[in-house]
Amino acid sequence: MNVNNIILDFANTNKEFRTNDLFEYLSGKFELSKKMLSWHLRKLMDENKIFRISKGVYTTTPKDIFRPVPNTHSIRLYKKLKAEYPLLDFCVYNGEILSDLQHHLSYNNNIYIETERDATETIFHFVQDIHERSFLSPKEDMMSDYIRLDKRSYIVKPLVSESPIQEVNGINVPTIEKLLVDIQCDKDFFYMQGQEALYMMQNTFANYNVNVGMLLRYASRRNIKSQIEKYIKEFV
Repeated sequence: MNVNNIILDFANTNKEFRTNDLFEYLSGKFELSKKMLSWHLRKLMDENKIFRISKGVYTTTPKDIFRPVPNTHSIRLYKKLKAEYPLLDFCVYNGEILSDLQHHLSYNNNIYIETERDATETIFHFVQDIHERSFLSPKEDMMSDYIRLDKRSYIVKPLVSESPIQEVNGINVPTIEKLLVDIQCDKDFFYMQGQEALYMMQNTFANYNVNVGMLLRYASRRNIKSQIEKYIKEFV
């Protein structure tokens, strides 16, 4: 029997278990460092066989999958975009999906449209013809001065290649891994960065199934892998 199978046997006999208890249990069976144990736990999490509850605490009980439901505005716009530009990739979502993750709730009524970088200006003008309150990759000052979260605006920005997205109700929306990274990177999310972003990550890991490998791969593409790893170590 290999190490992973023994870990799963231990996990299945304990509703919740701590890393230290597991390490003590395995020490009588294997020569295994804590670093190698962490590697095995990470592999089992990526395979959705165990789930992290909090720092050093795991379970085999699955957490919820984050599948944000698009609103009618998102669906309608996505269909128009695909009808006009069928060869382009899009990720469209409404800002309300962020509220379940937040500590200091800020209602966000914006619609976010992400597409291939070379096409963002074209798509911006297309959306602007339909909706006057449209903005292209707004920076912090523009968000502060011109964009109110309680009034619907349409924000167009680049879709990073190999972004983790999922299909819900016929349209492409972000996975939780993509949102956690984008919140750290994008200027239009400045109001959620810092301590709020850290809380959102804690809240997400506590309530949803997070693919850590996917999270770190996307964070690497956005050049913040070390920052995300640091955050995870603070509470996982």
